[in-house]
Amino acid sequence: MTSYANRADRDIQVVILAGGLGTRVSHLWPGKPKSLIPVAGQPFIGHQLRLLAANGLHRVTLCIGFGAEAVQEYVGDGRRWDMEVTYSHEDSEDLAGTGGALVRALPLLNGHFLVIYGDAYLPVDYKAAIGAFLSQPLPAMMCVFRNRNRWDRSNAEVREGKVVRYSKQGTADQFEFIDYGMNFFRRSVIESYRNCPQPFDLALIQSDLARQGKLAAYEVFTRFYEIGSPEGVEQLEWYLSDRRTEE
Repeated sequence: MTSYANRADRDIQVVILAGGLGTRVSHLWPGKPKSLIPVAGQPFIGHQLRLLAANGLHRVTLCIGFGAEAVQEYVGDGRRWDMEVTYSHEDSEDLAGTGGALVRALPLLNGHFLVIYGDAYLPVDYKAAIGAFLSQPLPAMMCVFRNRNRWDRSNAEVREGKVVRYSKQGTADQFEFIDYGMNFFRRSVIESYRNCPQPFDLALIQSDLARQGKLAAYEVFTRFYEIGSPEGVEQLEWYLSDRRTEE
């Protein structure tokens, strides 16, 4: 008999937070949203969607704001990646922050879902992470990487399978783990922030959950890639080039 977790692998919704301004790279691609920054010869979001599809994930909600029309024109309904894509729109002049974007997307959110960022390329076993989330009782789960400040400033303290403290303002030697950029939530978590003044960051929700003992931790062992900086774009292009060579 197929388990609930195995069925959910095929059906789980992926929410991509792709509405930001991309200030660290905007001078290189003026007016272009981060999702459409060219990486290895194509817009970045194409690499993201292809990776998700390769992991059996085919239902995506894109939270878009800055450059929304261009993103939607390129992605369309997602069928070229074997995807079903829906959209939650923000006014680019009234961005809600990453936490606020999820609140605004509530009418489209399922009972549980995976959240990733629009500038992150995360080459891990998604099905294993989904199974870990569905098999535990807490309302949220953060994938964490033992970063030790190597790729970015570490921001999470993990003990006994939980994130017990999360802060982007921590000192360099305060934390060993970093938020991998891959987080799971039950819809009720986001509903509880309906009345939170916007804009607000997803970090507010994560730090609250950690303090309340409601944020599970799932350790991954493959480094993350991001295109939020010119160096990040270059590193991802090297990685994708090596992958093509291996194939």
